[in-house]
Amino acid sequence: MIIVTGEIEIDPASIDALRDAAITMMAETAKEAGCIFYRFYQDLEHPGKVRVYEEWESEAHLQAHMETPHMQVWRAALAEITLKSRRIQILTGATARDL
Repeated sequence: MIIVTGEIEIDPASIDALRDAAITMMAETAKEAGCIFYRFYQDLEHPGKVRVYEEWESEAHLQAHMETPHMQVWRAALAEITLKSRRIQILTGATARDL
């Protein structure tokens, strides 16, 4: 399993535009082969910060996701929003167990 996690920070005034694009992105990505989980979460204390969390069956599935038409739409939406920072990481090699 591949985990993608991180945070993007935008101008809080753009949160509605980001939310609309993110909802579409989540719905389309959920249909993809290899997508286990794909979500964006707004930070309750910092309205312009949005957490990213994804789980993929493999690196190949993640790479295929990066080439989808909805990823191109997402990138275009982000280009229209004031992006203050972006930090996204891929985590591999971890084991999972119930807490």
